Formats: sequence, C-alpha cells, structure tokens
Amino acid sequence: METTDRNNTTCICSDLQTDDYSPTYAWYNYVLIIFALPTLSIFGVCTNIINLFIYSRRRMKSSANTYLLFLACSDFLVILTGLFIFWIDSARSYIPELTRAPYTTVYTLPLGYMAQTCSVYFTVAAAVDCYVNVCIRRLAPSYCSVKNAKQICYAITALSILYNSLRFPQFNLRTCYHDLSEEAIIEICPTTLFLAINTFYNVYLYMVLMTLLPFLFLLILNAFIIVQQSSSQRPHNQHYIIEPDQKNKPSSDDTITMIMVVVLFLACNTLALFVNMIETFFEPDHLLINYLSDASNFLIIFNSSVNCVIYFIFNKDYRALFLQHYARMKRLLGMDYFCCRSGDRRTSYQPVTAIHEKIAQPSILENGKIQGNGPSENGRPAGQGSPPLELPEPPVWQPRPLTDDGLLGLDTLTTTDLSDPKYRWNAAENDCWVPRQACLL
Repeated sequence: METTDRNNTTCICSDLQTDDYSPTYAWYNYVLIIFALPTLSIFGVCTNIINLFIYSRRRMKSSANTYLLFLACSDFLVILTGLFIFWIDSARSYIPELTRAPYTTVYTLPLGYMAQTCSVYFTVAAAVDCYVNVCIRRLAPSYCSVKNAKQICYAITALSILYNSLRFPQFNLRTCYHDLSEEAIIEICPTTLFLAINTFYNVYLYMVLMTLLPFLFLLILNAFIIVQQSSSQRPHNQHYIIEPDQKNKPSSDDTITMIMVVVLFLACNTLALFVNMIETFFEPDHLLINYLSDASNFLIIFNSSVNCVIYFIFNKDYRALFLQHYARMKRLLGMDYFCCRSGDRRTSYQPVTAIHEKIAQPSILENGKIQGNGPSENGRPAGQGSPPLELPEPPVWQPRPLTDDGLLGLDTLTTTDLSDPKYRWNAAENDCWVPRQACLL
C-alpha cells in the first residue's frame, strides 16, 4: 500500500490487515456488527424517541427526569454515529458501494465522541442528583431543581464539544492504492497533530475521563445510594430521621430507576475500561483486541438502546404515560376493535317483559291498565282503593333508561319503595336494573 502524497505524514493505508484477521473473526464481526448492530440500533432509535416524548411531558418534570431527557438525546446521537463509525467501517468489506465511507466517518467520529462524552456525564450528573436526594436531603431543595439540572446539562454539553473538538484536525482523507489489485481506496490517515497528542490525549486522558473516573465515581455513588435506600426502608432503624418537609422526599421509583440505569452503564462499560487498560499498559494480540473492541462497541450501543426497558419496568409514571399514549395510538389506528372484550359492551336494548320482571313486586297488566300490588304509602296494597293507571302499549323493545329519575317512568306507576335494601339487593343481583345510585350502594 502506498499513498499518493508522499510529502504528508507517513500513513499506512490498508483495507485488509492480515495480522488481525481470521475467518473466525470474519464470521464474528459479520454476526455482531453487520447483522446484530443495525437491528439493535433501529430499536434504540425508536426507544429514545419514545423517551424524548415521555420525559418532555409536563407530568414528568423533575430534576432526575431532566437528566434522563438529555441522556435520551445523547444516546440517540450515539446510536446514529455508531452506525456510521462501526457498521459502515465493517460493511464496506462486503458492499463495494461503501468504499467512500471514510468521507462520512472522518466527520462522524468526533461527533460520536461528543455524544458519548455527554452520555457518560449525563449519567454521572443524574447519579449525583439521586445521591443528594437520598443521602443529603437538606441540600435537595436548592440543588435538585429542574432549572439547576438544565444548567448542568448545558455545561456538560458545552464542555464535551470543547474537549472533543481537537479530534477534527487529527485525521484526514487520502487515496491509497492497493499493490495487488491496483485499486484506489480512500482511507483515514493521521495528521501531525495526532502524532503529537496521541499518547496523552487519545490514550491517557480518554482512559481517565471517559472510562476510569466515571466508572469509579458511579460505582461509589451507587453503593452509597443503595445502602441509604436500604436503611431508610427499615422501620426499626433508630438512626433514620424522618424529614419534616416531605415534599422534597425523593420518589422510590426515581431512585430505583436511577440505580438500575447506573448498574446498566457499569455493566456495559466494564469491557471498554478493560480494553483501554490492556491497550495502554500491555501489548496484546491484535486479533484479541479486535474481538474485544467489537464486543465493547456493541455494548455501548446496547447501553444507549435499552434504557427504555428500565424506565418501563421500574418507573410507574413512565409506564402509565407510555400505556396511555399507546392506547391513544391504538384508537387512532383503529386497533382497539380487535382487542376489546365482548362483555365490556352491553346491549342498550332490553325487552319490556324483562324490565317488569326486575321489579320486586311485579304489577299486573289488565286491559292496558296497571294494578300495583306493592305496599302504598298508607299501608294498603296499591291495587286496593287506588284507581288504575293508564299505560300506553309499549313496543317490544325499549332503550335502557339514561337518567336516574326513574325506570322508564315506571316509578310513577307503582308505590313500591325501590330504596328498600331488599329491592336494592335483588336489583344488584339481576344486573342493576334500578337507578345507578341504588345499584352502587
């Protein structure tokens, strides 16, 4: 391999390196990066859009949820840039049309580092907020506010952009010619700035600021939060003092959610820390590094994609809003007609004969006149000494009454007291044919 411009910094361009390649690794890379990574990325893009929508609702406004809102934004960018950096770089070996992929990679690589830095420190800031809420509650009213959380997130975003801006001039694009095939291939090659700051900036500073320091900090904070949360739930603990102001008491759902987010972050970034350590202080086999790097990159995308599952399982407010908007979307799409139960929609028409049977003391219909045989107000049967009431011939079917004033007007046709408990019980047993207030008693 050789470059077209020999006056520039020495660049070893290669589209295929034999010292870090094997058929087994080719299959491993194909399954994990070419196939599984795009599938996971599509899922992650959808879940982070859902996170952005839910955590932007007025009901979800809190300091902890503000950090999770910004985390969803950065995770969304991590996934998109990860597709350009990880997937395209591997897929161009199988898809000839992607040979010009470095045009996009050279610009998306710094953006990916910016998004990843934001995700790491949004998680750290959220853990600090949870620690103050749980362990230092006297500072919670002043520190754990939405305004303060937004200011911290804006500061993290600005510092992340500033810190990673040095990555843009570290690489450039060059056309390399393969010695055997004599084909021109565009590759990313380092500049003199990269060679000058690589050891300090790309190796030691990245390892400390992006892996080691956040990892240890989150591990310690999470341990304190778990211990304090466990001790506060013991009723016999004499050292736990209930705060007089319960308004600032953190939600247990928010605390558990944040603990699980940190646990997921630690689990998915442990391998990245391990890879950085052995690359910095040892001389590992190149093929082993390729295996570990692919797995580490996949776990980073996995971490940015599945936070939605944690929110749904451990946060009841998130789950309630999710199900509410899901049901609304189903109604808009007309899907509820396929899922509803037939018993939930009762018919609105009942036979008049059935309505008469529901009355505790049924009346006798003679020649279009009703003779009441229930007790009247003076203690005598309604049919004795009282004139018969005229009732027009009803149709075979009539609608169920829509008001509580009477049952199809039949309350004026009999002196039976439907508020009597025995009639109320009979009505309830027979599917609530009396007014709703009586049925509910």
